[in-house]
Amino acid sequence: MPAKSLKKISLVGLGNVFNAGLGFLFLAAVARTLDLETFGKYALLSTLLLTISKIVDFGANSVYVARSIKEQNSSLSNTLFTLKVIQFLVSVPISLISLKLLNIFDGTIATLFILGILAYTMNYLFYAYFQRAEKYAGMVLLNTVPQLIKGVFAFLFFAATVTPSLHLAFGIFSLSIFAGVVLYFFLPAENKKFIFDFRGVRELFKESSPAGISQIVYESWGTLNNAIAKFTKGFGDVGILSLANKISNLFSLASLSIFAVLLPKNATRKLTGKKYDYQETALIAGGIIALAVVAIAGSELFITTIFGEKFSGSVKLLDILILAAAVSAIHTFIENLFFVESKTGYIIAATVIKLSTYGLTALILVPKLSLYGIAWSNLVSAIAGLITALYFISRFKDLPHQELQPEHHISSEI
Repeated sequence: MPAKSLKKISLVGLGNVFNAGLGFLFLAAVARTLDLETFGKYALLSTLLLTISKIVDFGANSVYVARSIKEQNSSLSNTLFTLKVIQFLVSVPISLISLKLLNIFDGTIATLFILGILAYTMNYLFYAYFQRAEKYAGMVLLNTVPQLIKGVFAFLFFAATVTPSLHLAFGIFSLSIFAGVVLYFFLPAENKKFIFDFRGVRELFKESSPAGISQIVYESWGTLNNAIAKFTKGFGDVGILSLANKISNLFSLASLSIFAVLLPKNATRKLTGKKYDYQETALIAGGIIALAVVAIAGSELFITTIFGEKFSGSVKLLDILILAAAVSAIHTFIENLFFVESKTGYIIAATVIKLSTYGLTALILVPKLSLYGIAWSNLVSAIAGLITALYFISRFKDLPHQELQPEHHISSEI
């Protein structure tokens, strides 16, 4: 792997690990101080917020980064901003309906939820601007600042200085994202003015939709798992499964870090007519699998020590979910090739196969194995999704990369 890529991935990766550590500190404080059923409600709310927030992204960030580099088109920043405002407005009624359907609606929660979506809208917009400019420190700090706030509250919870409740815990989770607004001053100069520009919005949405659907499915996996657990068992089992899910999802940090660096890098390679470095991709995938093996070996010592004996039921689930998350992480970061090649239709195809596999295996296994049926469904579907993505990549990986001329790719709508 080139040293430059490794340095950038390490910067993003270490930042994400630090952020995750603070996030887990807050999670541990909430898990240890709330009863199991209330923690289950908190887990369902937090995963639902993350899922619906992806409507605001919907794949547009990655398409924006790839296109703006290939086309050298600065006006796409205004198009992205306009699209995010529209997507935020769409997410509001969806949020309220979802809270009603899951029977966790009240006025305070609904208000916190909508404000959380607004905070994530800002976060995703800034993230895209930093990623496009390859300002990885700013990109990491977007999540570090909110996590520091969570870390402070975690210590207050552990010290019994503040007594957490469902509303307080979820409020901190959602509203802390607003703290990232301080990074506005570090945005590239051309991104500090927010201008509505509806030209090209439809095209950007159309191109990003397949990836957006896939992204929502990926992000909603924890919510889907928790919803199945709720309706088949109850909020107590939601808490157990959610904790195992959150720990295994550390691998999503690995894929996020790699994707963030490789997307602009490969878009630049496409611009200059260079071939992709598939050996680099294979080495990274091998590293993720090795990390999974290490994580499985230490999982039994981790859960009950940090989160308490009431979560002992998560230990055996965790090994299966770690493998599933590792496979999904590999699937996620190799999808940057589809964005660069403007073949986002392949992403939705792989997602349909993954989701269909999950639904079929869950239908068969959950009635017999309960939470273990959900865990095994995660692993089988992750493998199916990865195999599908690799098959699609094999169809174009050996095609010659002709040098792109930016002026030939600027949208006629912009």
